[in-house]
Amino acid sequence: MTDNSKYHFLRKLKNKYRLVILNDGTFEERVVIKITPLIVLSMTFVVSLVLVFTTFLLFSFTPLKEYVPGKTKLETHKELVKMATKVDSLVTLIEGRDFYVDNLKTILRGGEVIEIKNKSLENNTDNTLDLNVSTEDSLFRLKVEKKSSGDYVSVSSEVNNYFLRPLKGVLIDKYNKPNKHFGVDIVSKVGAIISSVSEGVVVTSDWTKETGFVIAVQHSGGFLSFYKHNSSLLKEVGDYVKKGDPIAVIGNSGELTSGPHLHFELWKNGESVDPENYISF
Repeated sequence: MTDNSKYHFLRKLKNKYRLVILNDGTFEERVVIKITPLIVLSMTFVVSLVLVFTTFLLFSFTPLKEYVPGKTKLETHKELVKMATKVDSLVTLIEGRDFYVDNLKTILRGGEVIEIKNKSLENNTDNTLDLNVSTEDSLFRLKVEKKSSGDYVSVSSEVNNYFLRPLKGVLIDKYNKPNKHFGVDIVSKVGAIISSVSEGVVVTSDWTKETGFVIAVQHSGGFLSFYKHNSSLLKEVGDYVKKGDPIAVIGNSGELTSGPHLHFELWKNGESVDPENYISF
């Protein structure tokens, strides 16, 4: 019975049919196609096979393969990694700018300066000096002060910072707060290098109409140092500098200057202080 059913099914596949297209008005036969179910199945199989093979070729040897998971080219992977790195850098930059703006607002309000906590400082913790000076260390430094050539430790009990002088030269104008001269002026040779008085992070590195090229470094303990009228700046905002690192070149930039010199200011917790109370020039 089963063999008869198979034979009957095969005979049906070989049965011939005619596909006729007639003229609707005259009923004239215009196209006549003789087909069998076996031919229809064969044509369907061949067309499906061609479609599958064509699709395989398109997604293997054309740019369409980029849309297939796991088939992305090495160059595309590199571009994705580069873009991810740029995004991470932008996030870090934005966070640094926000920190910078918040710190300036704090300084202008006269508040306590926000302590620096960034990657650059974390990477340099092994090379930084301990600013929490002990009583014995303070007494020893006071003894050495008389023998130093420009280095100075403040005798004030409120100061734990050890500052270097920013430039070797002649002090020509002193701090005078009533006359709104919030720093000291130092004259030195042309091309002299200006150094950071202490370790910290550069929070300003810009040019202004009045003071020319200006750079400022934020230090621990609420201190902020400004270096004005420079001819060029050697550091950018966000750079970490160590004590004595070159940060600028002496100059005569800006309107409020009468010759090549350094105008140096020192601020503590948003208020200007006399640099000579902290540094021996």
